[in-house]
Amino acid sequence: MESGKHNTYLPWQIETDITQQNERFCQSIFYQGNGRFGLRAVLPGDTYTSENHGVYKARGFEYIKSGITDMVNLPDPLRLSVFIDSVPLSNIGSKQTLDMKRGVVTRTWETDQYSCTYSRVVSFKEKDLVGHRIVCKAKNRLALLVDDAIDDSVMNLPVNDDQTVENEESLVLLKKCRFSWEDGILFMEGSSVHDALSFTYTKRFKSSVPGSEGGNLKHYETVLEAGSSFFLEAVVSLEGKSLEGYDYDKLRSESEEELSLFWEEHDIILNGPVEDQCAIRWALFNLKQNEPEQGCSIGARGLTHSRYKGCFFWDTEVFILPYYLYTNPVVAKNILSYRVETFSSAKAYAASLNLKGARYPWMSALDGSEQCESWDTGKCEVHVTADIVWAMDQYVQATGDHALEKKSLVEIYLETARFWASRFTYIDQTDRYEMLFVKGPNEYGGVTKNNTYTTCMALHTMKLALAAAERGELILSLEERAEFEAMISKAVIPYSEEEGTYLEDDLFLLQEPFDLKAHKTSGRALYHTICFDRLQRYKVVKQPDVLLLYLLLPEYFSEEEAQNAWSLYEPITSHDSTLSWGMHSLIAYKLGLREAGEQYLRQAMFLDLEELMENTSGEGLHIGAMGAFLQTVLFGVMGLSFTGGVSSSPSLPAAWQQIESKVTYKGERYRVVCDTKGSRLEKISLTNE
Repeated sequence: MESGKHNTYLPWQIETDITQQNERFCQSIFYQGNGRFGLRAVLPGDTYTSENHGVYKARGFEYIKSGITDMVNLPDPLRLSVFIDSVPLSNIGSKQTLDMKRGVVTRTWETDQYSCTYSRVVSFKEKDLVGHRIVCKAKNRLALLVDDAIDDSVMNLPVNDDQTVENEESLVLLKKCRFSWEDGILFMEGSSVHDALSFTYTKRFKSSVPGSEGGNLKHYETVLEAGSSFFLEAVVSLEGKSLEGYDYDKLRSESEEELSLFWEEHDIILNGPVEDQCAIRWALFNLKQNEPEQGCSIGARGLTHSRYKGCFFWDTEVFILPYYLYTNPVVAKNILSYRVETFSSAKAYAASLNLKGARYPWMSALDGSEQCESWDTGKCEVHVTADIVWAMDQYVQATGDHALEKKSLVEIYLETARFWASRFTYIDQTDRYEMLFVKGPNEYGGVTKNNTYTTCMALHTMKLALAAAERGELILSLEERAEFEAMISKAVIPYSEEEGTYLEDDLFLLQEPFDLKAHKTSGRALYHTICFDRLQRYKVVKQPDVLLLYLLLPEYFSEEEAQNAWSLYEPITSHDSTLSWGMHSLIAYKLGLREAGEQYLRQAMFLDLEELMENTSGEGLHIGAMGAFLQTVLFGVMGLSFTGGVSSSPSLPAAWQQIESKVTYKGERYRVVCDTKGSRLEKISLTNE
């Protein structure tokens, strides 16, 4: 499948022919970013609207109403309008390429009258810098008119929490920007409507013919004779810094050099189908493009789209962070630093709910406040708090960073355990503790009673707090210790002797049978045709719930119970979350179900690249799903395990001959090579004494 439905795949490149039908899709697929800024790929010739040429900044939020923020769509620094013989340049018939080795997006046109090449780069070295270049060569005499602008006529299109609602109402979040010129440099200053965000751009131009300066753009007009060329380039600092000494070539070469260091350390090298190698590198590249700096996290769509208002979910801790734990722990620490820095907000949130301790939001704003406006999800999908603590413990196990644990994490263990203690309900008649009115990862299960995943993850948090107290790292009263221990021993965890495994919740067996194959006829989620109220009474699972618990806390399961859980839940799972495919693949590999693992692996691999769920165009890239896919590659296909050391038990797909990666465990760096005969492990650096 070197050529798929949408793209052609090369080892380091993705190529696409632009059409009217795939324009929005390509704006997502060819996104460029560096973790601080992200630019959707709206390029010359595309249809421009005030909302679609998204430029986003990490930490760049503004209030859209009381208590609710949105990630601000910033002015487009690289808006280029091209007219050839008075006809606007169209994207139709152009070819687009993403070069992941160099970090460059290129669009080319080839007609009887001219050939034209446009390229764009977002720097990985100086993270405020972006730039572009266009070169046009005439085959016949033609008139050329080009405007290179900073476009501040941008708006936000806030997406409703209800995934079935299509919002078409734009919202102005920027004040009118101020433009000025000095020594050929264009300056822009601006701020958001409530001054939560201010920004400054500087833009430097270079071209083959003089241009005229005016307002927010530089204007060029020329006549090209047959065989002659025109070129224009510009470099922009999105933080208003000096551009002295910078042109497009320097920007590109510096960024490429920085990116080469990334590929040297983090490439996963496959001897197998070229499209598979390309898909693996594209997932790696997009995680790199969305890597957070200290004190920030990765939103559900990273910086590729403002879906979910740019907020942070459990996606980051459960689906993305495990990949970083064993490849780049510095990034993992950055992700957790956001939760550490918003810990006070978590305590305030618990208090606002008349509960003790600390509760992290389901849908978290930059300041750690809850952004979900639907009661059943925002207030009841509480497992996110335990997911975050689980991730913190995983970080300590993978890195041995007990200094951070003692300084910051043990207090979070304690306060989140106190939250869970106040969230359980004691039933006097049965002398048991029950978890009432919660929604588990399978959101189709509705607000339910004793969701197994939520309960077990909550108890895990309490065990971490008790262990920290046992080590003398926090003080726990005898009464509180006894309370935690009682809940651990007396919490209701639904189990079926007949099924030989855990039930999702107390209501699971009461749900109505559902013909999944009859209703799931495309990649679109069931909630587009069946309302959530009806879905919650059907025996259908949106994404792994009990099966996910097996991955996160395997100690709860015997091998037989895990196999029984797969037999019970996998056939009724609709995979209506993009997070589902990769995790199902990993679960299958863990259970030795190689054929199922490979099938789910291919779905996860091309989820966005081939738009298998029909939502990449309108929602941006699914960064959590990429993390889940890479987890499967490392921990499923390569069979990497870090229990008491590093080991590998690979199970390669039939078309893969060899795969190689570098991993980190407790400060040591290893190269792992897996093939059809087994694996080789080599320590390549010694960073600990």
